[in-house]
Amino acid sequence: QIHGKFVIAVNPQYTSQECSNCGSIVKKTLSVRTHICSCGCVLDRDENAAINILARANTVGRTEIQARLQTTHCLLSFRLIDKVTG
Repeated sequence: QIHGKFVIAVNPQYTSQECSNCGSIVKKTLSVRTHICSCGCVLDRDENAAINILARANTVGRTEIQARLQTTHCLLSFRLIDKVTG
C-alpha cells in the first residue's frame, strides 16, 4: 500500500500488442499509435495497453471470469464518467 492506495505489480510485456477484446497478438512498431485487431477492436494503443494492465491486475487472487467482470465494470464506470464530464 502506497499513499493509501493499493499497488499491484503486473508484467507490462506485450500489453500494447495483445488485443484487450479477444486476446490476439497484433504486432506493431512504436510508431503505430492505433491498435486495430481483426476482431473489430480499434483503440489508441495506450488505451488498449491500459485495459490489459487493468485486466492483469484484476486477476490477482481471482478466477479469469471474476477478473473480466471486474475489468468490464471498471471500464464502463470510466467511460460513463468521461461522457458526463465531457
